Amino acid sequence: MAILSLIAIGPAHGDSSIRVVDRKLFLTGSSTPPQSLALSPIPPSGSVTAINLTRTELEFEYPNLIQTNTVTISSPLSFSLWLNSTSQTAITVDLTGALHDKLSSGGDLTLTNSTLSVTILPGPPRPYQLGFTEADRSLAVYSTVLVGIKVATTPGANVTMYWGSKFTQSYTILRLSGHQSLSPNTPFQVQDSSLHSSSTFDLNATYPDNIVYFQASVISAFGFRDIANVTLTVVDPLDRTVKTGPMNFHGDPNTPPYFYTSSWPYSSDATAGTYVVSIVIADDENATSFNLNGVATFALSRTSPIVRAALNVLPYVGVTGVVIAGGTLYYRRRKMKSYFAPFDYFNTLTGGELAGGTAVTIEGNTGSGKTMLAEQLMFEDLKRGKPCVFLATGDFPSNVRANMRSMGLDVTGYEQNGLLTFVDGYSAEAGQESREKIYVPSLGDLTTLGMKISSSLPEDSFKGGSLYIDSLTPLASKAKPENLVSFVQSIGARVKGLGGKAFFTLGPSVAPVVQKQLEEMADCVVQMEAFEEGGARKSRLRISKLRSRRHQQGWVIYTIEDGKGIIFYSKNPKP
Repeated sequence: MAILSLIAIGPAHGDSSIRVVDRKLFLTGSSTPPQSLALSPIPPSGSVTAINLTRTELEFEYPNLIQTNTVTISSPLSFSLWLNSTSQTAITVDLTGALHDKLSSGGDLTLTNSTLSVTILPGPPRPYQLGFTEADRSLAVYSTVLVGIKVATTPGANVTMYWGSKFTQSYTILRLSGHQSLSPNTPFQVQDSSLHSSSTFDLNATYPDNIVYFQASVISAFGFRDIANVTLTVVDPLDRTVKTGPMNFHGDPNTPPYFYTSSWPYSSDATAGTYVVSIVIADDENATSFNLNGVATFALSRTSPIVRAALNVLPYVGVTGVVIAGGTLYYRRRKMKSYFAPFDYFNTLTGGELAGGTAVTIEGNTGSGKTMLAEQLMFEDLKRGKPCVFLATGDFPSNVRANMRSMGLDVTGYEQNGLLTFVDGYSAEAGQESREKIYVPSLGDLTTLGMKISSSLPEDSFKGGSLYIDSLTPLASKAKPENLVSFVQSIGARVKGLGGKAFFTLGPSVAPVVQKQLEEMADCVVQMEAFEEGGARKSRLRISKLRSRRHQQGWVIYTIEDGKGIIFYSKNPKP
């Protein structure tokens, strides 16, 4: 049965920022099921497909939708269908359109299941506009939608439906709201030159501190492909527009939420007061899906040089004294020298090498180096003679090998002697045949995935070894939250029972409630962050949790060097 999954995040339904959009989804696919839905019109090269609708009930699927949680679908459910019949005269037939809301609990809510009497004229196929009875329900959170069309049997005549060519573009129209919006997790930020959230800026500041940065975290039920543009407008205290235009996409188009950025350099003679920021999101049909006037505000004001200097103390400079006397703020600070430290400085942060029986989550935003950290930790294990299994879900294992080799971490010998095993969880998702001995046909089937992993962890040879899963993010987009947590708990227990270590990487698109549960289950939580400061790209890491061991809890700066991987900065010359 074809399925259209719509799961969206954003402001609640009924929010004035949400716009109702009639979204066309074009019927595609051959005469052999499953048929599908596409965002874009059929290209000129498309070939016509014809189905005898009298004999077949058709359902159409839009594949690979992103999981979001406040999208709603309301009726009327509409179709534009190219139809004709075998009758030599006009005939009237009953056409039924269906829209079902399949809940994650297994229940079924019928949004629309109504019938229209349609008169089909003799001759070649022509388009017919069908609007079915309005539904009295909206799409429930975390549910699945079925879209179908069928015709009642008509004696003496068959009805044929056509689609697939530019001359016979059949489509359905879903009336949506909330299918695009801002993510509830840090949906919009106004940031200073260090890319830290800020609400006030100094008119006395000079470059680069006189730049206001903006970041919008956008979600879309149909994925990145359906976002035409995100437009930002800034209005000054006198209601004058000082900036307007599209924001720039920055991030991974395959990993929601999608980050859009922009900036505004202000001059010292800009108007002091409160500035209002508005944002508009348009989908691929250039329909405004989200429009929020006043998504954020910030203020420009004049600050004395002494106060400004104190406020601009970087998080990596130690402040040794701050005194307020007579209404004046005084401060003194000491600069911290930094020294390069090799990768094994990680063991200093964790108070020694992580022991067997430890489950570790590695969290971080896009570009922070989560995969690289996992690869370097695995290479350290291999050098100590520890068996390792690496489940690749975000890239081909061949690319993982090549990336490690580029950092001077050649694992060829370890694979040849059986110390390292790759499990391929990516090729099937990419529609390619796997070249690995162990591979997973679908990441959505956690039962099979668990069996594949368990088969790669034999008790006689894996004791004291390490399992690396990079990453959980693709699994989170396919599995129910409770199933993913149960899967991680089961696999972690299996590895820990063998005296080994289990490492799981996860990105920012994993639902916060799932991330929190994974953190609670983990023995060690490593947090990584990539950010910009003073126009330079920087990264930092901390061990936010480590059971039963003293460890360093503060942030540590690191860099990613070509050919070397992660290199830490230490406060001590000999860490």
